[in-house]
Amino acid sequence: MAKSAFRQALEEAIEQRHSAIHPWSEAWTSGKLDRRLLGEWVKQHFHYVSHFSEWLGAVYATCPHWDVQQFLLENITEEEGFVGSGDFAPVRHSDLLLDFAATCGMKREEILNAQVNGELLPETLGLQSWCAVQSTKPFVEALSGLLIGLESQVPRIYSKTTPPLLEKYGFAEDEVTFFTLHIVADAEHGEKGFEIVEKYATTDAERAACVRLVREATMMRRLYLDGVYRKFIAEPQAAGAKKLAA
Repeated sequence: MAKSAFRQALEEAIEQRHSAIHPWSEAWTSGKLDRRLLGEWVKQHFHYVSHFSEWLGAVYATCPHWDVQQFLLENITEEEGFVGSGDFAPVRHSDLLLDFAATCGMKREEILNAQVNGELLPETLGLQSWCAVQSTKPFVEALSGLLIGLESQVPRIYSKTTPPLLEKYGFAEDEVTFFTLHIVADAEHGEKGFEIVEKYATTDAERAACVRLVREATMMRRLYLDGVYRKFIAEPQAAGAKKLAA
């Protein structure tokens, strides 16, 4: 079946700034990071993804359509570990990320307390705040940003970054479950987001707003990665070069 012009516009909005193509992702896949840096990434990423159920819950609270509410509840219960996802046993997804951080040498408490300790980057806080605001918008706009603009990107990103964890960084299969689970789960969630938005965005104004918010979402995710790359790669490299030149 041919894709609608609206669906194509949504997909193009993602492709313009897809986070699978980013200097941080390239450094990750080429083996230029180490476990310490991967742990630092988790410290930032956790304070974005661990709130996702809250944002979907806010959308659920104001959504007038039972079929969308049902999907949001399914998504939330998977994220929070009440039910399994595909072949994966029930487990809280954010706990899997904390487990991965532990294998990187990052203590659980260090991750959990990063925000209160003032360790989150401005770009991470920006993404977090944007998602919180997005969750208060009319449901079709909210899900355009959260599910299409953000969640639908994940399978492509993790399909690219997970093999190097095994092949270049020496992790075991059971240590990267957070990533392998989301390759499957977020493909389903992202596609469902497209279906919902195509079904309920019925006016030109609504469709235009949805495309704009997908663009915003991809921009905010890349901005967050810009911050991680700046802090943990670009600035240390610049400092090293300056020291050699001194």
